[in-house]
Amino acid sequence: MKNIKKNTKYLSLLFVVMISGASCKKQAFVDANLNPETLYSVKPEDQFLKASTSIPNDFEYFADVYRAANLWMQYATLNAGNSANFNNVGSQFNTRYGNFYNNVGSALVDGIRNIDGMPADQKGKYTHIRAISQVLLSYYAFYTSDINGSIPYTEAFQGRYGGTFTPKYDTQSTVFSTIDTQLKDAVAVLKSGAAGQVELGGNDPMFNGVAANWAKAANALRLKIALRLIKVDPAKLKAIATEVLADNVQMSGNADSWMVKVGPSYADAGSNWNPDNFVAGKPVLDFMKAKQDPRLRIYYRTNKNQQYLGSYTSPDDAKLPQHAALYKATDTLSELQHRLFTPNFDENDGFKSGTGKGFFPILTYPEYCFIRADLAARSITSDVAEDWYKKGVYASVQFYNERAIDAKISSYVEVKSTEIDSYYNAVGVKFEAAKAMEQIAVQAYLDFFRQPLEAWAWWKRTGFPNTTSVLAWSPLVANGSELKLIRRAGLTNLAPSNLNYNNQQAAFAEMAKNPDFGQGPNDPFGRVWWDKK
Repeated sequence: MKNIKKNTKYLSLLFVVMISGASCKKQAFVDANLNPETLYSVKPEDQFLKASTSIPNDFEYFADVYRAANLWMQYATLNAGNSANFNNVGSQFNTRYGNFYNNVGSALVDGIRNIDGMPADQKGKYTHIRAISQVLLSYYAFYTSDINGSIPYTEAFQGRYGGTFTPKYDTQSTVFSTIDTQLKDAVAVLKSGAAGQVELGGNDPMFNGVAANWAKAANALRLKIALRLIKVDPAKLKAIATEVLADNVQMSGNADSWMVKVGPSYADAGSNWNPDNFVAGKPVLDFMKAKQDPRLRIYYRTNKNQQYLGSYTSPDDAKLPQHAALYKATDTLSELQHRLFTPNFDENDGFKSGTGKGFFPILTYPEYCFIRADLAARSITSDVAEDWYKKGVYASVQFYNERAIDAKISSYVEVKSTEIDSYYNAVGVKFEAAKAMEQIAVQAYLDFFRQPLEAWAWWKRTGFPNTTSVLAWSPLVANGSELKLIRRAGLTNLAPSNLNYNNQQAAFAEMAKNPDFGQGPNDPFGRVWWDKK
């Protein structure tokens, strides 16, 4: 897999490639958007499409997922095992930051500004699209701040509309608070049922423009963000959770899951999306195998002997002489289930290229269940933790079964309800009140197989999994020394000649007041505001 550097030319090309195959309508949008004179006349629906199709990012999968979070979270290793410094953040890590300002955020703000500039009679037909655009913008701002801390947000994207070219950096607490208000307001609009609304339809690859689904997603996102406050502002967490759960607009099944849905060629197997050359991490594979987790055949492939065999995640373990044979021969270890990542992967099953559907989860119903279980286990809500935990386990297996069918995994055998029953009743899986927090986090971790960056966030927040949890990770050791995992993005200084240099330096100085921030902006072992010790 080649290492492609991020640059403007490639980002432009990537955008054209992503959109051009979808439809003539989408191609017309690309042609218009490449002409700066027509930028402001592009319809909000098309700007939403651009933003949506920019969220799944092949650079992020190459640098942030496959070579970072997937390895850190022990879902996988390289087929030769992990290197001695695999815990270090690569120079390309933190794709989300540039993607927010160059693609997702800029397109959504353009669409929102376009709506705000419409005549009153026309603007009224776009209230739902504006609210939906705000939900997606709020999500990606949260996603960006989550590992970066302070970011330009309230004053960002305004330069070409007469605003500042030197936007201030909002603190992470301000970003999270602003987003919560934006989401609350968006839900109120989406519940209003305004008549005569312009529909996003096919320009929305997540919910096809259905306002009710977006309102549910926004409420779930409020809970997700609020949970980040558990160590820094538990009172506010409780207030938000109480307010959100008083609303009857809530996710209720896998059909409500928030994800970008794509066709077989979107995440092309011949590109940076390719999951080849990665094999299963031994800790997670062994746990799933021991508990007869039905997702095992969805997540991983059997080896040449039709067995499930995982790779040692600790660099020193992989180098031991007695393990050498595992890494010398091909097809000895279980690989990632290719088509779950790239539906057009050639599996030599009679289809040179797969014809299934792909997906990129943002906030699924199983995650929502585990959030509800987590809140209940902490006595923040009056929910019954066991009920939501069990719903989450069942929903996760069912969700991935649906995705495996959609992806047309070769020779796939659908999950039976009896398999889920058996799995749930296994020791270490069936709910135990004394281990509630641990079990919830471990099952959320298993559910985050396609969201390892979120698994990383839950691990930072809860401390699970770890080397003594019910799903026990391997201690990570290289050359006899224990390896630490990073906790945030390394932050690069702007050049002093940059117009926003002073604002950035002021933000760094403010973040450095946090004793957990680390040894300077570029220290990825430091912590952002919410990740308090």
